[in-house]
Amino acid sequence: MLKERMRKIFGSKVFYIVFSLLASMTIWLYVAYVENPNVTVSVRGIKVEFINEDYLTDRSLVITKTNYDTVSLNLLGRRNTVSQLTNSNIKITADLSVIKSAGVYRVPYTVTYPIDINPASVTITGRSSDNISVTADSLVTKDIQVRATYDGGVAEGYQAEPIEVKPDTISVSGPKEVVSKISNATVTVLRENISKTVEDDLPVMLVDENGRQVTSDKLVLSQKTVTVKIPVLKVKTVPLTVNLTPGAGADNTNTVCSITPSDISISGDSETLDSLNQIVLGTIDLSQFLTSTTQTFKIALPNGTTNLTGTTEATVSVTINGLDSKHVNATNIQVSNVTDGYTATVVTTSMDVVLRGKTAALTNIAPDNIRIVADLTELGATTGIYSVLAKVYVDGDSTGIGAVGEYKITVAMAKS
Repeated sequence: MLKERMRKIFGSKVFYIVFSLLASMTIWLYVAYVENPNVTVSVRGIKVEFINEDYLTDRSLVITKTNYDTVSLNLLGRRNTVSQLTNSNIKITADLSVIKSAGVYRVPYTVTYPIDINPASVTITGRSSDNISVTADSLVTKDIQVRATYDGGVAEGYQAEPIEVKPDTISVSGPKEVVSKISNATVTVLRENISKTVEDDLPVMLVDENGRQVTSDKLVLSQKTVTVKIPVLKVKTVPLTVNLTPGAGADNTNTVCSITPSDISISGDSETLDSLNQIVLGTIDLSQFLTSTTQTFKIALPNGTTNLTGTTEATVSVTINGLDSKHVNATNIQVSNVTDGYTATVVTTSMDVVLRGKTAALTNIAPDNIRIVADLTELGATTGIYSVLAKVYVDGDSTGIGAVGEYKITVAMAKS
């Protein structure tokens, strides 16, 4: 029974297949590791490592091109030795210290095996290249202008000021051939319809004189981003006006005021302009002229705003309508507030006073209704002859009547 079963096993097709495989493997292992014959293997894609690149920097040089980044080798040696070699444990180094100036060089390279591999046990029978072709260029540094562009527009009622770039110049170091092509650096602001100040840190792009981008992994920038600011201000048209001080029967009801220009356009921050409804040029005293006056005022702007119109002065014309005038020779001239211990003698004995008011009211005014009074407080303890301002009073039924212009009298001061 057992013999029959064994006969069937050893006589089966499966047995012969398994036996053949085991026999073949045994023979291969014997040949490979007992006999250990010489074999040739190909190792591809061994990365080239450049050493002593610092020497190039010291000589103001930079590598711009190499013909090979990897090398392939055909290696002859004992099977159990060369079978261990791969493109990750073989090291290829090219020494750049042989390069002294700009140009094209054929740099030899060195092959290094793992520490447990005897270099004498491996022979290089073929290689994809006997050396590495290296192109070196002069290393230069150039200062270039940074220019920012924006074409997204601003919202209605706002104005964009010139773009500010900080820093506005950066330095670029790299191969002379590449750096010489660079005209400037550009920064693009990608915004639309802005209504407030924009400030961003944005990347720069190097371009040539035709606006084409210049790129190279050999370029080194002093900084890759710059700060770009677009100041945005609100724009507003603001009317101009003046304050009219009533006097001598005239007020806002009987005056006509015209201002040229009547308004100006200004820009500034929203908070300032939102609260600004008019610009007051100044004050005109209606008692200081008879029928009309024309005066020029400087246009004073609030802090932080800009006059977009460009006009710096405005002309104001004021005309008084519906009033009549009358000349009265006044002789009632007095002084007040004379300092104790001093006496004041009025030198002026009469003065022509111009009155303005409604015609009917002026008819009833006589010279004895007029008093001219000078306040001498400011003279204090002084002596001598002085010209001082005096105020005209109209007594009686004088509603709507007043003196036009400025009046002075002469007084002599002396100690009592």
